[in-house]
Amino acid sequence: MTKKQLGIICTLLALIVCTGLLATKLNNGGLNDPSDLSAALITDNTSNTNTSEVVDNSDSKNTEVSVQTDFFYNARSEREQREASTIQQLKSISQSASATQEQKSSATNELQKLTLKQEKEKTIEAGVKNKGYSECLCEISEDQTKASIIVQSLQGLNEKAGAEIQEIVQNASNIKEVTIEVKK
Repeated sequence: MTKKQLGIICTLLALIVCTGLLATKLNNGGLNDPSDLSAALITDNTSNTNTSEVVDNSDSKNTEVSVQTDFFYNARSEREQREASTIQQLKSISQSASATQEQKSSATNELQKLTLKQEKEKTIEAGVKNKGYSECLCEISEDQTKASIIVQSLQGLNEKAGAEIQEIVQNASNIKEVTIEVKK
């Protein structure tokens, strides 16, 4: 591997990290904010019932939204930590003086595969969020033949929405075997 290729890979990794940080900063408000207009509309729809029930119901919904947000946050954090440690190990192998050329090239190939997998996952997550889902988590299998998508939706998922998500996955990664799970 030449220095030029290594420089390109490092630059791409830096761009992915910067994009992730920027997305995290931008998504702290707006559609992901539980106190936005959609949350107000949900509590307004339940105002036809007893007032004390509305307060209790909104508290449980806020708690439920918080728990689900925590689920997505924790799962995303675990994935990022796992991938960061793998990247660190692969970089140390590829830069090691004691590693053979075969080990170095294998580590570099694995690093490239992992980087492409991360890029595909982020692209799929962004595409699904653009369809109006407040949270999305994408996990692509190691052999990159299966994708598992977890979305947050209060209304559930109909056949058309499932087909849209599957189309997003196929366009971004050419993966046809897609599992979709809904968290409310």
